Amino acid sequence: MWEECNINKKQKRIIRFARIVALTFLVCVIFYVATKLKTNPELASSENIVRLVSSNPIIAVLEFVLLYVLKGISMVFPSAVLNIAAGMIFDFPFSAVVSGVGIFVEFILLYAVGKFLGKDIVEGIKQKYPIVNKLDSFQTHNSFFISFIIRIMGVVSYDMASIYLGASGVKFLGFILGSMCGATLNIIIDGLFGKYIFNPFSWQIWVVVIIRGTVIAMAILVKKYISSKGNKNAVT
Repeated sequence: MWEECNINKKQKRIIRFARIVALTFLVCVIFYVATKLKTNPELASSENIVRLVSSNPIIAVLEFVLLYVLKGISMVFPSAVLNIAAGMIFDFPFSAVVSGVGIFVEFILLYAVGKFLGKDIVEGIKQKYPIVNKLDSFQTHNSFFISFIIRIMGVVSYDMASIYLGASGVKFLGFILGSMCGATLNIIIDGLFGKYIFNPFSWQIWVVVIIRGTVIAMAILVKKYISSKGNKNAVT
């Protein structure tokens, strides 16, 4: 992924090293959980899975924040995986708070990474995700709007979107406010999905699935609108 972007060799080495370290930690966490479940299979139940994390709420939150940071740096899976896991482990709405804190820290860290990489990476990301270029031209001077719409549409991963926005020089306040507003709906939906995932025939999970489908449909419509708007601007 990074090789496709226009960043210098020193930056590539630093990013590659950070990703390897983060991925190593994540593999260790996965190995720990797998070992724990193998030796204590009863932990796999929805009632006992909370024992995989600390019984201290503050430490448990910090554990999840660390996972979000490692996930963000390594870019191995989407944030929804951790959001759902939080919903499985913590009661709602506390699960949403845990995910919100984790994503908040992740956004800030990767925004700083984008600042460090500089504007050279912007063109590489635009080439990989053409919709980002149309969004940029659609609303160039509103950092809140760009940050919000990129999150709510979900056409770019949270990690890459944060790096792009940091590198493109959007104002931090607009970035973090727009990003959190755009991510909040997904945090709530994913958390509720995790809460009811062990009861797939409950009406609650079907409501969550319908809401998720509605959000995806709306995101597709917004994407088509912005794409058509960008095409019209290009013609004129």
